[in-house]
Amino acid sequence: MDVQDAAVTVEVPATTANLGPGFDSVGLALGLTDRVTLSGRSEGSSDLIDVVGAGADSVPRDDSHLVLGTIRQLYRDEGLDFGPLHLSCVNQIPHGQGLGSSASAIVAALLAGKTFAQRQGADVSGIDVFQIASDMEGHPDNVAPCVFGGMNISWDEDGRWNLAQLLPHPDIRVTLAIPDTVLSTRTARDLIPAMIAHKDAVRNSARTALLVHAFTTDPSLLLPATEDFLHQRYRREAYPRTYRLVCELRERGLAAAVSGAGPAVIVFSTTDPVDVLADVARSDPHGFQVTHTQINTTGARVL
Repeated sequence: MDVQDAAVTVEVPATTANLGPGFDSVGLALGLTDRVTLSGRSEGSSDLIDVVGAGADSVPRDDSHLVLGTIRQLYRDEGLDFGPLHLSCVNQIPHGQGLGSSASAIVAALLAGKTFAQRQGADVSGIDVFQIASDMEGHPDNVAPCVFGGMNISWDEDGRWNLAQLLPHPDIRVTLAIPDTVLSTRTARDLIPAMIAHKDAVRNSARTALLVHAFTTDPSLLLPATEDFLHQRYRREAYPRTYRLVCELRERGLAAAVSGAGPAVIVFSTTDPVDVLADVARSDPHGFQVTHTQINTTGARVL
């Protein structure tokens, strides 16, 4: 098959990690998606990257682009060379907001790269997208829901990443409040202390266990289930507007949390919280973009 005729399009969802107390271990796939199309180009030309939507004005157009760079690294590791490539990205997932954009980019790259190589007749059966993407991210909390959809608990054991898939309660609705600022995950992670008080560890363990019950069985417990004692308050200097909004929403009875490393805020409910959320968010002079989204149940897929 001619590489120019072997275009592959994949769709990957945004994700939110932690859901309050489930730090680096619990994640949920969301309805915002990125679409990536990979095809070959004629010999003698160079790689080409087209980007529409989120990041179009800021992402690089060479192999430092996360998707293309990941594909190129995958092919080097597998001893493959398909010549110059054409990458087309249509992005809905905001960058630097704690919605798993880097995990989604890596998963999209691995899935598209693997499928493209497979269509060229290459043996890529040994490529495990979940394992490789989790290695690249350093933790699987965003990768697991991106690959498999729904709600996931993930952990490492004996050098391998593992996951358990959960079915979220059908009554749960998701609302996002996205500010006009961005935050580096590395910056946010560096603010968490190396040690925390034992009583906070106990509280966080209890809330994480409750989180599983609330999301799968009894959503009336979402407010206490999403209370965190491990990371959000330590990061508040990196996202003061976000932290203030989370606190105000929780005082009004809404199960709000920082989405991943932030600064987006995510709210879980069984009723429509937009009026309350918009009212509180308007108190910030810069404002937040408030939007509904769905829970994605399919995960990454080849279209």
